[in-house]
Amino acid sequence: MSRKRILLYLIFVFYQAGAFAFTYLVDGHLDLLGLLKFIPWFKWIAFLGLLMIVLDITWYFIDWRTNRQERQELKDENTNLKAKLYDLQEASRKGQETPKP
Repeated sequence: MSRKRILLYLIFVFYQAGAFAFTYLVDGHLDLLGLLKFIPWFKWIAFLGLLMIVLDITWYFIDWRTNRQERQELKDENTNLKAKLYDLQEASRKGQETPKP
């Protein structure tokens, strides 16, 4: 896993921990009216979390497409090398054949 992807997951873990802590505090342990001023912040933080999820999914599909293209290029190159090897073997066989009298 690349460092950028690990950093994205670490940020997402901290986001999830913050969201859990906030919901735990709102769930009867603190007065909701005291936290009412933080609700708009939580909306933006939740939106940021959604953006991180979309970013990760997009990143996955970009990597998947790149890997698929690279795999196809390697398969084509392998096919070309096999064809060249076959041609060399056929040329070698024709050179070794001796005419029978």
